[in-house]
Amino acid sequence: MPKSLLSFPAGRFFFNRSCLTRSMNDGDKRPSEMKYRVREVAMYKSRSLTAIFSCILSLSLLLSMVPLLASAQRAQADFEVDVVSVRGDVTGMTRVDLYSQIGITQISFINTPNGFTGGYEVKMDAIQISDDNRLRNLIQSKIWDASMTFDSYIETQMDDEFDFTTQSIDVAPGRYVFEFEVSDRNSNQTYLRSIPVEIRDLSADVAISDITLLESYDENTFTIVPRITGRIGSQEGGFKMFYELYSDGEKDVTVIQEVRRAREENAGTKAIGADGEGSPEMDLAYSKEELLFLGRSRSQYIVSVPMDEFKPGAYMMRVSVVELGGETLDVAEQRFMVEWSGLSDHIQNVDEAIVQMEYIAKKRDMSFILDAPNDIERFRRFTDFWDKRDPTPGTKRNEKQEEYYYRIASANQNFGGTHDGWKTDRGFVLVRFGDPDFVRRKPHSFDYEPYEIWEYQRIGRQFIFVDRTGFGDYELLVPIWDERTRLF
Repeated sequence: MPKSLLSFPAGRFFFNRSCLTRSMNDGDKRPSEMKYRVREVAMYKSRSLTAIFSCILSLSLLLSMVPLLASAQRAQADFEVDVVSVRGDVTGMTRVDLYSQIGITQISFINTPNGFTGGYEVKMDAIQISDDNRLRNLIQSKIWDASMTFDSYIETQMDDEFDFTTQSIDVAPGRYVFEFEVSDRNSNQTYLRSIPVEIRDLSADVAISDITLLESYDENTFTIVPRITGRIGSQEGGFKMFYELYSDGEKDVTVIQEVRRAREENAGTKAIGADGEGSPEMDLAYSKEELLFLGRSRSQYIVSVPMDEFKPGAYMMRVSVVELGGETLDVAEQRFMVEWSGLSDHIQNVDEAIVQMEYIAKKRDMSFILDAPNDIERFRRFTDFWDKRDPTPGTKRNEKQEEYYYRIASANQNFGGTHDGWKTDRGFVLVRFGDPDFVRRKPHSFDYEPYEIWEYQRIGRQFIFVDRTGFGDYELLVPIWDERTRLF
């Protein structure tokens, strides 16, 4: 494999197919209630004056929340990032490749003599995490620009087009939060995204880079497109991954490739002990071993993984490099989700499917579809809505629509009761963000009410649900836009 396979120059390339999982558009339906208390400062003050002070204080507190609300809403943009550790040339440092992907429709364009021009700036801050999980120091910042020009306005409104950038930095091994900020050059709109990252030390005599899931690979040009979202459709039949092996000497090793899936009874959950800690319970879904001779080199591998028997759920890809004597030299892991592909089993009633679009469609889109003069026109408008969001136009499947209604069906199946599951707080979060990476559950006790903590490590967020009634009616503790939902 040519060494230049992943040696992208600092810049961009463009592609038109992605399994991108977008955050939905609607805001949180259940913002937390806030109560304020005003203390009387003097007995001679009248109650009316105290009430005025109370109103002023409440208004001030509410106004102070506006920047927080605006910032959090910006974080829900159609914007994906990934961070991959590889061996670099700087002693004591690890090279980190940064990938960003943003939908063309998120960018504002202006008409110029050269065409419709748009652009944005990406800023990345690498913040170190201390041993007690506190954000400590800003280690490094990097800023880069991206520009694009189209001949026609229609090209700027294609939901299936994305802009992709790559950059590299050198960082000391450790635990970090990488905060990304994308600023639209024409509209000044800002989108935010932060992810927790562990930068591995790859300086050992034998080491393996992070694993990169691939969206596509061109064997003729040796070009790869990373699958930043980490989501794979169940009908794809398989996927490809990329990694590098580093060796400072000659050695015979065994490379073990494993895919493990969370057990069905604990799918997407973490087993919790009495201390509230635990680790995911996962079953082996795929395994392959290969004997390799490593020379003094950097070797690159693209591996195809079949997934005919993979069921929807959370998976972990693990590649281990083992000496012939049995000692493990290095291990790399990559989490990904397999999501159901197919639609007919989950849409039984078109009118009901239209109502269920509440979390992705704007009010004017819903009204336009529902106000159709007849059933035929209503179905046409419903189809047109999803056709505009098809990431692979011209094919039989609409992955975006399939994913959305799979989540609706999953919410109804798991959280249905007195209400449809998708209308519950847990259903809302599931439809919006997909299956969590882990779920921590605490049953009822005399000390506290039952609760669940959903962790989305891939976006650096967690959401807490509390069953205040004891009947399984879990309510979201704080709104999804609240900064307290951040993992770090």
